[in-house]
Amino acid sequence: MKKMRTFYALVATAAFSLGSLAALGADTVSSASGVITASVAADLKFVPLDPADSSGKGVKISILFGDLKSKGPIGFVSILPAGFHAGRHMHSSDLYLVSIKGLYHQFVPGGSEGKPLGAGGHVFVSGNTWHDNHCDEAGGPCWNYNYYPNGFDKKTM
Repeated sequence: MKKMRTFYALVATAAFSLGSLAALGADTVSSASGVITASVAADLKFVPLDPADSSGKGVKISILFGDLKSKGPIGFVSILPAGFHAGRHMHSSDLYLVSIKGLYHQFVPGGSEGKPLGAGGHVFVSGNTWHDNHCDEAGGPCWNYNYYPNGFDKKTM
């Protein structure tokens, strides 16, 4: 549990730090200790998560780092349309998710959806765990930060 709290604190700190740099108009800043690259939300490029989604009305993602085709770490921002239901599915990697905007629910299939996460809410789903999610119609689209340490995949039943 301590490991998860530390991860979420790092994600929040990074998000606020990058937001501050982006507000200053910085794209890339170099220093003796390294490089910082930041993008304002309006500059994120979103593509359909499902390559077959030619209408662009499904889940969209903007990859921040990593690659959908590899088993390495990947982090992306996702936008789920209001009213979206994923259905029962699992990922082989653990999932760390932070809600940015909207009324997002993450739950056990067939169980109660519970309260929506809301902005700043977070969830951890261990790899190979069946789960479901829903973006509440009343909250508009759901924006989430998703991190998969061992790559993204999706198995449905």
